[in-house]
Amino acid sequence: MLVLAISAILLLMGLTTYFFISQENVSLQIITNSEIAHFLAESGIAYSVRSIRESLASAGGENGSAGEIRKLLEKPENLPDTSLMPYLKDTWNADLGKFATEMDPTASIKVEVWFRKFRPTETNKAAWVDPGAKFGYLSVESIGEYRGSRRKIQVYRPVKVGNCLPPVYCRFTLHVKDAGRGEPDRFNLLLNDYDGINVDPRPVIVYNHDLPDSRLEAKPLAQILSEEKDEKIFEKRGSIFLGKTPINLHLTSGPGKYGEIFHIYEVSNSNKFKAVRFKKTKEQLPSIFGSPFSWYWDRPDLQPGQPVRTVSYLFDYSFILAGFHDKSGTSQTDAMFLGNILSLEKPKYGSKSSILHLFGEAEQGKQSRTMVYGNVNLIFPRYSYSDITPQESDVLKMFSEVKDPPPTFLLPALTQSEFETGSRILEDLKKRRFGAPLLPFNRFFQNYDQYKLCMSSVVEVPYNTSYNSIQNILTPEAVLTYPPTRELIKPELSENIKIDRNGQVIYEGSINPGAFLDVVRARVQQEFSDVDSFWKNCFDKNSNSLKLNRIVRIVNPRKDTFVIPPGTSNSSLQLLDGGMIILENGNVLIKGVETKKTGQILTLIAPEATNVSINSDRPCEMFLVAPKADLSAPGKLDFSGSLAVNFLDIRGNCSGGEIKYRESANPVFNGYFNYYKSWIESTDENWFE
Repeated sequence: MLVLAISAILLLMGLTTYFFISQENVSLQIITNSEIAHFLAESGIAYSVRSIRESLASAGGENGSAGEIRKLLEKPENLPDTSLMPYLKDTWNADLGKFATEMDPTASIKVEVWFRKFRPTETNKAAWVDPGAKFGYLSVESIGEYRGSRRKIQVYRPVKVGNCLPPVYCRFTLHVKDAGRGEPDRFNLLLNDYDGINVDPRPVIVYNHDLPDSRLEAKPLAQILSEEKDEKIFEKRGSIFLGKTPINLHLTSGPGKYGEIFHIYEVSNSNKFKAVRFKKTKEQLPSIFGSPFSWYWDRPDLQPGQPVRTVSYLFDYSFILAGFHDKSGTSQTDAMFLGNILSLEKPKYGSKSSILHLFGEAEQGKQSRTMVYGNVNLIFPRYSYSDITPQESDVLKMFSEVKDPPPTFLLPALTQSEFETGSRILEDLKKRRFGAPLLPFNRFFQNYDQYKLCMSSVVEVPYNTSYNSIQNILTPEAVLTYPPTRELIKPELSENIKIDRNGQVIYEGSINPGAFLDVVRARVQQEFSDVDSFWKNCFDKNSNSLKLNRIVRIVNPRKDTFVIPPGTSNSSLQLLDGGMIILENGNVLIKGVETKKTGQILTLIAPEATNVSINSDRPCEMFLVAPKADLSAPGKLDFSGSLAVNFLDIRGNCSGGEIKYRESANPVFNGYFNYYKSWIESTDENWFE
């Protein structure tokens, strides 16, 4: 029995030892196989990475030129986990598979490329909502398998996608925080003649839409004229902000380039134009207007020795708006005040007109109606008329025979004393006698205050109220009601604005966006310590060109002036690939920026700059945001883009120029989506499974 028991124990121990050793061998084999699978996965990464990079570059990824990968990244929508294999030329998996099976029939290696874990980064409408801004990872994933064991290695690279247009400011053609600087008439400097021609300083003209002769994005004249008929066209164009303090702009006379008053002339034929008359409603006028009234006529010589004849007349009232001018063909100075029609206004207003034109140019296709935020008043000379129609046939015939000009009865500016004593009477502009009434002005109006509302004078009207009148000029009517029956834009003094795209609010907040810098800093894709290192990395001296194609930040702790282009050359910077530059410190000197490729845009943001100078007559095609800076432009200003500064210094011997909006940058249109920049970081993060 003992022998049998010992034998059973030995047999059991032997079996246990056998199974233990067998199990250890199996575990050891699994570990070994897993390690081999891991090494296979690593070899997949090592072998394929160069081919993957080349394939990514050819497809437009890895910061390459526009291609399928970049189009995928820059779609204005969320990006779910997406395999990039359909977009890449897979030259590596066949080689890896062949290598693995030659080593062992059960072995395999497969390497794939994915975009993973993308999320939107700009979603707060109080800061900026951008449906295309996103952050995620480019993932290269290698799976190694060997005798039933499987290992996966993932190599991540962070990816950023952001727009190189400045948020909020890209909605504005011109954004000046402190334009008036306590002087409401700061921009009223010009002296011009009836044709709008003037000596230095010349005006700066603001255009809020693409132009027919634009070098960058020309728009057909017919399309522009068609768009003008839309009474809400201001919602589709660049806006203007000139600060919260009062700004007065004296409109310029003449039909030429500098003749802003051309905008309130009938312009169906560009070679001929006539003044549009405005009428007030009967409710706004004294009772004498609109019904026949009998009074003594001015031709008693036709009936000598008889009592002065009384004639029945129908009186009406209208006015035209004119522009400021100083010279004419017959007078070298104060031509606007000839005949004492506006005599009371001369001490206050003089003949100066505005150096800053917000309605654009007089030429068709270049008229620039827009939304203006802030306390901006336009100032017009208003010439008021009494329109008189005799009700008796013989006197009506006498009126009809008067030509060049026809009977013209202006209501001149009168002092209260002149009005009350009746010392001034209604008479023809050229003092001709043809049967008109010899009527003192105090018989028209019950009191002087009533007369002041209707007499010829200089009137100040909020810009947006003026817009309503000027937009009505596009109607075929020769006489318009004032104020307009439709109020297109109300005067806007609010500090808040709302921007929406197709019903989606993309910004709602202050007109001076407080979170602006937080938004753009979060977009930064590459950083440079100083100005020199930036130019060394991105600038080609031989071609004087900048190839950026990303969003960068320059810390610039020495506060060096950022000169564009660098060096002593006075030629323009040639922009090959656009992007955004955030210059954290230092002032800016611009000698010219010219865009070489259609659809490219350069944005420069200088949050701490106190001085920006555009010191060249060459084109400056860029977006410039320097909220604390005074902008000076000693030469002629030729700026295309959005311009946002603290103060606009264009007085003195200003050569004038143009500030032109680029409609493709308007965030309410889909053109905004063309300016995304995507960036794949050069550092790796690893993950093992």
